[in-house]
Amino acid sequence: MDKLYHFVCGLGISLLVGVIAYKIGLNQPEAYGFVVAIIAGAAKETFDAIKAKSWTVKTWDVFDFLATSFGGLIGLAVVKAVAGTL
Repeated sequence: MDKLYHFVCGLGISLLVGVIAYKIGLNQPEAYGFVVAIIAGAAKETFDAIKAKSWTVKTWDVFDFLATSFGGLIGLAVVKAVAGTL
């Protein structure tokens, strides 16, 4: 269930940032959302590792990061598909 939360957060971040980037007129707005989702996923996992005071596979969970990034990727596709109709 944790991976689903990461996916949904990545998707939400990507959609929100992508729509905002589109509305303010940036080129390739979907890319901004995707990049921010990746940064958020990496930051969250790094924060967890710092909080646990150890850098191990258990504290920096690559699969959580990938779930967040995949959500961001799906958000990228949605923003790209819908950007012309906003």
